[in-house]
Amino acid sequence: MRFYVKYIIGISSFVYLETCAETETINFQPIEHFTQENSHQQDSPTAHVIIPQTFDELFQHANTLFSQKNYPEAITYYKQALAHRQTCPQVFFNMGLAYLHLNNKTAAAHAFDQAVTYKLDYTKAHVQLAKVSQQLGEPEKAIEHYQKAIHFEPDWSEPRLLLARLYNKQHKFPQSVIQLKQALSREPNNRSLLFELANTYNTINKLTKALEIYKQLLSQEPNNPSFLYNTAYTLKKMGDIEKALPYYDKAIMLKPDHSEAHFSRGLAYLTTGDFERGWAEYEWRWNKPNHGSKRDYPQPRWDGTPLEGKTILFHAEQGLGDTFQFIRYAQVAKKRGGHVIAAVQSQLVAILSLCPYLDQVISLNDTPPHFDVHAPLMSLPFILKTTIDTIPCDIPYLYADQALVEYWQEELAQDHNFKVGICWQGNSNYSTPFLRAVVAQKSVNVNQLLPLNTIPGVSLYNLQKVTGEDQLKTLSPDFKLYTFDGDFDSSHGRFMDTAAVMKNLDLVITVDTSICHLAAGLGIPTWNILPNPADWRWMINRTDTPWYPTIRLFRQPTIGDWDSVINEIVHELHKRVHGTEYVKPVMEEKSPSSIQKQLTHEKEMVTNKMQMLWAHMQHEQLDDAAIEQVKQLYLLNQIRKMINEKIAVLHSVRPECFSS
Repeated sequence: MRFYVKYIIGISSFVYLETCAETETINFQPIEHFTQENSHQQDSPTAHVIIPQTFDELFQHANTLFSQKNYPEAITYYKQALAHRQTCPQVFFNMGLAYLHLNNKTAAAHAFDQAVTYKLDYTKAHVQLAKVSQQLGEPEKAIEHYQKAIHFEPDWSEPRLLLARLYNKQHKFPQSVIQLKQALSREPNNRSLLFELANTYNTINKLTKALEIYKQLLSQEPNNPSFLYNTAYTLKKMGDIEKALPYYDKAIMLKPDHSEAHFSRGLAYLTTGDFERGWAEYEWRWNKPNHGSKRDYPQPRWDGTPLEGKTILFHAEQGLGDTFQFIRYAQVAKKRGGHVIAAVQSQLVAILSLCPYLDQVISLNDTPPHFDVHAPLMSLPFILKTTIDTIPCDIPYLYADQALVEYWQEELAQDHNFKVGICWQGNSNYSTPFLRAVVAQKSVNVNQLLPLNTIPGVSLYNLQKVTGEDQLKTLSPDFKLYTFDGDFDSSHGRFMDTAAVMKNLDLVITVDTSICHLAAGLGIPTWNILPNPADWRWMINRTDTPWYPTIRLFRQPTIGDWDSVINEIVHELHKRVHGTEYVKPVMEEKSPSSIQKQLTHEKEMVTNKMQMLWAHMQHEQLDDAAIEQVKQLYLLNQIRKMINEKIAVLHSVRPECFSS
């Protein structure tokens, strides 16, 4: 799900060329003027062909060619004009625009760079240079030039708006809010700025503030579909589906092809258990902008009728967890007489090849063999008219390799504790800031799960792979967590070892990610910890789910409150293992000398980490990775300062601990 963010007011939608007089005064002249002048000359029977020779003639002729969309010729004449006046910034600016139309971003960036070199306060050129720098993957350079444009023209809202959007892409939401508020202090009624600020608040879950702005905008434009949609989305996100639906309805009434509103309304229906309307609206996902997972084939789409020996191709879409959840529908096709081929993400080919109801499993990148009909996996509930009562729920429907199950049974045999697998983070590599923010909101830091370690007789096993493993570097010294190294999930295929380990665990505790669906599909007791609001598939006000009988849901009572969730899990886990209520253990009082040793050890660890980072940075350019390392260095330095302060306090109270 994403916001509808295309509403722009107050920013010119066409490009202005610039003229360059002898005085170097900048005059803005829209392209339409050049087009009109040129058309008039072409229509006149007495028009004379003039060969441009002077700077003014060459520049004017280049602009005319630009207005005719003859960008290569325009560039040729811009260059000839520069031979007469080599430092004219307006020529470089217009030439940069021509290069952009030819999609030559590198040449455009060079031209805009020359423009600001010869005219330092050339704000339009700074903005264009910032835009093209973003497109070339140079966000820091883009930020620099947006900031210069703001410095030279602080009342111009466009660079602040564009800078705010860039900050949002980088998850620098506080900086984005600052820019938008500064712009709004100059233009308090600018609806583009207000809309962007509301969307930013929405992304960081400041929903009350976001809703207030959306309603302010609706008071000015009550029939704006974008404002209506985002209001509905925010209310849904706040859990108030009943209030959200009328806003969705009105947005769709005003704009019947509003695919985002249809799709989001479908999620609202599904959340409330209205599957009939929900699955139908969910099909609007194919009409959403940039929905890249649709696959078209000449063969017809399956309509749910008996297959009677026909070959059906199911093709995956969206995330790994979605494939794990919806591959269950292949059992239905098999029971209806089909030969079933599944095209899935490459990471899942090995694990899903173990499913007996799948006759063949291929990668989405492979050319499929012959088939008669096909269906996208997540359209199957719609095709089969699934209701809450008819969800295919034969568990297990996912399987582990038996040889690996036996291998890990032997490996874990010495651990007689209650064995719990944990997973704390979803996929943080999504392409859009919005999706990355969603993943961040449903993920926890591994150290937040430390209270699980306080339950006697419980062993914790790490099921986190690919993303989130970096957090193990900051694992608390008190956190005892068994990890799997070497070729785990590598030599046998992704999830192969994970599934086999799960079959030897007593419980899996995980955030809402693929691990949750794999564990529950295997039939493993699973506790799923959910953010507020949770994803549509977990519905509302439920601790169970019709999708998986072995899952128990633990929900945030309020947005961002993981402490309450984890505290509830600790109490429930203690009752599960020991049959009694959990009593928080009293921490053992440590002697001053042991505290001193621990602090010194922590300081040494932090110092060593800082030295390693610093040494690495000496040999690297200041790219995104290095910038992250700088941030780590800063944080580590702050930690070291805190440790030094604690040592100083201890030294003043018990100096004898340092006598040696």
